Amino acid sequence: MKNVVVIYKSKYGSTKKYAKWLSELLSCDIFETKNINIEKVLKYDTIILGGGLYACNIAGISFFKKNYKELQKKNLVVFGVGATPYNDEVIKRL
Repeated sequence: MKNVVVIYKSKYGSTKKYAKWLSELLSCDIFETKNINIEKVLKYDTIILGGGLYACNIAGISFFKKNYKELQKKNLVVFGVGATPYNDEVIKRL
């Protein structure tokens, strides 16, 4: 896919693995959130962010929140990686 990037934050490596698989499937660039800045990301039309699920929060989502003004016209996709059982209330809070 053209103009797509996968960015991720991974503490134990699982999110990194999923992000890598996704970037390979889409043939797109991949960066860890700590190695990216808003200027690099703005050249992409679609930005996919992955992070681990911790206490009803997705690791790395602060990048989108902090830069939302610049990113609001982009296609934003978020995926979370975790091992908690499905819960409707948790999904609503996320």
